[in-house]
Amino acid sequence: MKNITAIIVLLFVHTISINAQTEKQPWTAGISFAGAKYSFEAAKIVGGQLAHQTPRFNASKYLYKGLIADAAVATTVGDSQSYTTFDASLRYDFGTSHDKVVPYILVGGSFISAIKTTPTANFGAGSTFWFNQKYGLNFQLMYKFSESKFESQKSHLYPSVGLVYSFGYRFLNPRIWND
Repeated sequence: MKNITAIIVLLFVHTISINAQTEKQPWTAGISFAGAKYSFEAAKIVGGQLAHQTPRFNASKYLYKGLIADAAVATTVGDSQSYTTFDASLRYDFGTSHDKVVPYILVGGSFISAIKTTPTANFGAGSTFWFNQKYGLNFQLMYKFSESKFESQKSHLYPSVGLVYSFGYRFLNPRIWND
């Protein structure tokens, strides 16, 4: 299974000519390593403290004035517990879409299919570091809040790190010392 995942990632990276996300080039796609990290108490209920989800696929569209819509899906592969997540969020990038470092905050929701399907409210932050006009590295940390009435799912952290690609040409703002 690891070989198949590696082949898919390599094909995805090498077959798409893409760049970063702006109002003129609104679409990006990404593939990440992710996982659900539970507290010790919650782990007793959900069946483990960590649920690995690799790969996590996401697509984003720049809407306007630093606001980006993002959708993602991930599922456990080869893990002892079942956890599939369908995420949707709105991100705000503080007007830094053209910079090499693009920090953002997010708010959204998920449907997690585990023991039972459970909705969560998501809050988080992240940043994309653009290596060049084509590729970026994204770090993100979400807190998935699950109401106490849902006994099959507990609130947890959801970190991810992955590659980001943009479908279009990106002009990176030069550094001040390059002038």
